[in-house]
Order: sequence, then C-alpha cells, then structure tokens
Amino acid sequence: MSKGMAQENSPYSRYGLGDLTPSQNNLNRAMGGLSAAYSNIQSVNFTNPASYAFLKITSYDIGLDYSSRTLRTINPPKSFTSSYLIPSYFQLGLPLSKKNNWGMNIGLRPISRINYDIAIRTRTPIDSVRYGYVGNGGSYQAYTGMGFGTKNFTVGFNVGYMFGNKEYNTRVSFVSDTITYKMSNSTDTTRFGGIFYNAGFQYKFNISKTTSVKLGAFSNFKTELSAIRNISRETINFSTTNGVQTIDSVYHGTDEKGTIIYPASWGAGFSIDRENSWMIGAEFNKAKWNDYRYYGKTDFMSNTWTMRLGGQFVPNYKGEGYWSKVAYRLGFSFGPENIKLNNTVRQKTFSFGTGLPVRRNVYTNQYTVINTAFELSYRGNKTNDLKESIFRISLGLNLGDIWFNKPKYQ
Repeated sequence: MSKGMAQENSPYSRYGLGDLTPSQNNLNRAMGGLSAAYSNIQSVNFTNPASYAFLKITSYDIGLDYSSRTLRTINPPKSFTSSYLIPSYFQLGLPLSKKNNWGMNIGLRPISRINYDIAIRTRTPIDSVRYGYVGNGGSYQAYTGMGFGTKNFTVGFNVGYMFGNKEYNTRVSFVSDTITYKMSNSTDTTRFGGIFYNAGFQYKFNISKTTSVKLGAFSNFKTELSAIRNISRETINFSTTNGVQTIDSVYHGTDEKGTIIYPASWGAGFSIDRENSWMIGAEFNKAKWNDYRYYGKTDFMSNTWTMRLGGQFVPNYKGEGYWSKVAYRLGFSFGPENIKLNNTVRQKTFSFGTGLPVRRNVYTNQYTVINTAFELSYRGNKTNDLKESIFRISLGLNLGDIWFNKPKYQ
C-alpha cells in the first residue's frame, strides 16, 4: 500500500460511490451530527430543509475540512498515514419572509470521495504477482431548497443535481528473474448525473416559558443517475520515464450508457432546548444501501444505521465576558458502515467543537460566527483485518447580514 501525506488514501473508497463525506453543517457535526430537529436563525441546516423556515438573517455558510487518516493492518502489522484538505460545503441561506416563516437556501457540497493507491504482492507456485489498484473521483450535489410553515410546524424540500465520476485502474504484473512478462492494465471510467430530491419537517412545542421540545425528520429519496462508461483492457509496458505504452488492446467499450442507483435514506430525532442556554438531543439515521446498483450490479454494500447523541451549552449568553457567550458542543455517533466485506465494518465517532462569535454590530447589521468541529472516527473492530482511524478538523465560517433594513436617524 502506498504511503503519503499529500492526499487521501482509503481502500474503503473503492466500493460504491466512495467514502461518504459528513452530511451535516460543521455546527451539527460537533454535536455528533444532530440535525433532524435542529434549527437556527442564522445557521443553515441543509440536512433538514424544514429548518430554512426559521432563518432570520441572510447567511453565507462556508465549511473547510482537514483530515488525517491512519490505516492499520493486522497481518502483517503495519500502519500508513495520509492527509488532505478540502472544502466541505457552500450555503447561502435567505429569509424570504421573517413574519411568515419562509426561507430558502442555495448550496453546493461533496457527497463522496474516491481516492486510493494500493499495491499488493503475492506469491504463486510459479512467480510473484504484483497487483496495483488506483482509484479517483467522487460525487457532488448542487441544489436549492425552501422551508415554510408556522412558528411551531414547518416543512421543507431540496431539489438539485447530483453528479460526479469514478475512475478505477487495476494493473497486474508478474515478477520473475528468468522470464519477461507483459503487464495487464484494466480501466473503468464512469461519468454520471441526475436529479435528486429530499424533504423534511420539524415540530416545536413549549414545556415552559424558556424551554421547548423539537421533533424532526427528513428523507432522501432514491435517485437514478444516468451514467456513461468507458472500459479498457490492455497489455502494456510501463516505466517511470515513458509512462504507459499500449502493446495490445484486448477490449474497448466506449460511451456505454447505463444507470447508477443511489439509495434512499432517512433520519428522525428530537431535542430539548433552553433558549440561549443549552440543548441536548438524539437522532436515528438509516440508509438502504442494499438497493445500490452500478449498471445493474450490486457491490459489497449493506443497509446501515447510525445513532447520534449530542448537545451544546452556552455559559451566559448575556454576560460581559467573551467566553461566557461561546457555544460549547459535544457529541457521539455509532453504527455499521455501508460496506460489508467478510465482516460488517463498524464505525464510531467522538466529536466536540465551539461556536465563536466574532462580530455582532447592530449598526452594520453584520453577524459573524466561527463554528469549529473536531472529530475522531474509528472504522473496524476485532473481526476486521484492516482498521482505520480518522482525525478531522472542520472550520465553518458563518457570515450573516440583515438585508433591506432602512437606516433610522434620531
């Protein structure tokens, strides 16, 4: 397996559409990913579009992720590290009507990433064989959505275009001191795209003057993506100076049309919220990855679920000290991955973070918050030959402004 510090290298990204990226805002990720029942006047919770109805400030929400991965193999015992820096989302939340609880969002975010470079050498009765597996690609969503309702009950939806590509390359070569073998090279490059939809609702009721309970649920509907694939099976020579030189082409498939089925998923949860003080909640997510298809074929995929627990605390929102106004967040999530090889791959994630107010100026109507999230994830258990740990630092910059307010003079 290759080793490097400049880019991601995850063997798990070989399956399906790749490694799934976190599907929540940085604020929510610091609380274990709680998002089904979460809403905020400034933060854009794109996981549940019903939350758009509560937007009161025009918000530019931008996220950035730095991740470090460590892979550990049991036999032989080795470890490999890679790291990468990517943008995690861009959102523009707009309060269309504050009085009537009507808001919208325009967003772009990655959904999955494919990035691995693996070398395996085995011994046959004749000679040694070297296998090289390289993959690149990923998928993205560009969308817009709306949320509307009353002060207690809201519904919302997102609609957009999901697109991406996946490129797999496999090279096989025999290593011999006496016989010269040619190398085989197999490539599979696919482009895909299609319309997707998701929807959600949120319901809020008060249990005291300052404390409320929120219920929420969302659903991402099954998506059929149109795909075009190019396949190549070749005999090649390869060198570091001349690169790949084709000797003989065994098979070429050009612009083969097909479909990729991206499965449905849903989530539901609740939170207990004391205004400007604290919040705790729990959420359950489920995805039907058994329905995944690539040109009619299944993969090593399995239905998955995730349990999320988390909350936040603000010491003294009206206090004079800066740190008393900071939101401190903590969370935990666990469940099986959507990949099933010889055994189910388990994952668990610990997270914490802060909401740091930077500017709140009533004269310029500008509100700025920096949301941080620190996540430590583990994949695998005692039954898996390959274990992976991921440390992720996420930075979200939330820039808010109140538009169309006329200045007043005394």
